Amino acid sequence: ATRVSATVALEKKAWGTETVLELKNLKGPQKCSLIAVGKNGERETLSSWTVPDWGYGIPDAATDKAKKPLYVHGGAAFAPHQISHFEVMTFDGKRLVEVDA
Repeated sequence: ATRVSATVALEKKAWGTETVLELKNLKGPQKCSLIAVGKNGERETLSSWTVPDWGYGIPDAATDKAKKPLYVHGGAAFAPHQISHFEVMTFDGKRLVEVDA
């Protein structure tokens, strides 16, 4: 089990949903994606990023850059009420954390 913590802020837009993801205790190096999962089971990738060696939001990190959380902006075609939850996935298919919409 991973100790990654995540929160997702949603804003309704004419085109769908704008999201801001905050991630903490995320270790690197790895590549990740934010996935929105619809209530209908559809999966949509909102954003992808690379985590550097030092990671993000590590409480006892030696450097300030590693202590800071990661913020990732994304967008979904789903309307907010159509989203069941969000998943942060690694490129090799591991789910790091799940967040209810």
